Amino acid sequence: MSGSRASDGQTDTHPVMAAALELRPRLVQWRRHLHQYPEPSMEEYETAAYVVEQLQKMGLDEIKTGVGKTGVTCLIRGAEGHKTVGLRADMDALDLEEKTGAEYASKKPGLMHACGHDAHVACLLGAASILADMREQMSGNVKLIFQPGEEGFHGALQMIRDGCLESPKVSAVFGLHVSVGMPSATIGIRRGTSHAQTDDVEITVHGKSAHAASPHGGVDAISVAAQVLIAVQQFIARHTHNLHQRLVTFGMIEGGTRRNILANSVTLRGTMRNLNLETRETLLKFLQKDLRKIAGAMGARLTVRITEGYPPLVNDDRMVDIAEQAARTVLGDERVRPVLDPGLGGEDFSYFGTEGKLPIAFVRLGIGDESEGVEAPVHTQTFDFDDGKALPTGAAFMAQVALQALGACK
Repeated sequence: MSGSRASDGQTDTHPVMAAALELRPRLVQWRRHLHQYPEPSMEEYETAAYVVEQLQKMGLDEIKTGVGKTGVTCLIRGAEGHKTVGLRADMDALDLEEKTGAEYASKKPGLMHACGHDAHVACLLGAASILADMREQMSGNVKLIFQPGEEGFHGALQMIRDGCLESPKVSAVFGLHVSVGMPSATIGIRRGTSHAQTDDVEITVHGKSAHAASPHGGVDAISVAAQVLIAVQQFIARHTHNLHQRLVTFGMIEGGTRRNILANSVTLRGTMRNLNLETRETLLKFLQKDLRKIAGAMGARLTVRITEGYPPLVNDDRMVDIAEQAARTVLGDERVRPVLDPGLGGEDFSYFGTEGKLPIAFVRLGIGDESEGVEAPVHTQTFDFDDGKALPTGAAFMAQVALQALGACK
């Protein structure tokens, strides 16, 4: 990806957008450095140190490290006012072997920034630089939250419990996530539920081993597991509301020891996603109680373990209004798009609303560009995008949404 575009059709008439465009080389540098040195969830020590180094270069010194283990917060104080708004970026990478072939590809075998968290950090650093230069115009404070462990480790929850929303108390939090499904350098806005409730599902079918030539002497755990899989999907299709987005997907199955021996046990591992909590309760009852009867009718026994994941992410209407206004202010109407489909992805930014008890808004930063082959989805080994085109948009939005939430620079 080039990272060297001159304007990309982005208006520089607004001072925040102009500042973000000036920052383009640094935004690209930040993102690509982080991309080369990814770190796993809750082990983002080098990433945190790099973030602190860049913040200090901006003259920012109210920095706390080790928040929620490896998180970083930084307070930018305005000239007046006591209100504090939070801006969040996640920092962790994924256990993937990168195959982009980029000159800035991961230098760490088996680790890759395949979900855009390097971009999120770069955008927040860009917003920090812009806001640091505008402190005299800020009618309040901005707290930057660089969060570890979004990828399944509840990093937001750990930071909240470690006090990231206190001293001074934060009144609202904003965040963003890259989206290949939207044109590059656009912002996607969604009202209401933006991301699903997530739960991990593990079902073990306990049968009885027997020789394949005498299956009547045992209980075939593989055969029962097949019936369990079918029963789950049939229940979803026929016993939950067809307008309620929901799914149970199994991505792992293991069992058996030899080809001519009935498997004694089979384990299925998957995920459950729901936008409607009533439907979630219906599915939980089926998985934990009713499904056992189906297996029992075939002589098998089930062990069902449900591990609660992230709560649904519900955007606050008032914060969405502020986010949309901020995006239109710096980008113009044509580059602000409605997000019609919430999807069934999970996002632990939701904890700032549920655990932090704060109004929140989470938007999407478009990075898609078919003309340049930017189509690989997140969590894949070939995920990449034109950072020089998209990052100024993210940085400008994050800075402007904080200013507008504080009531300044409208």
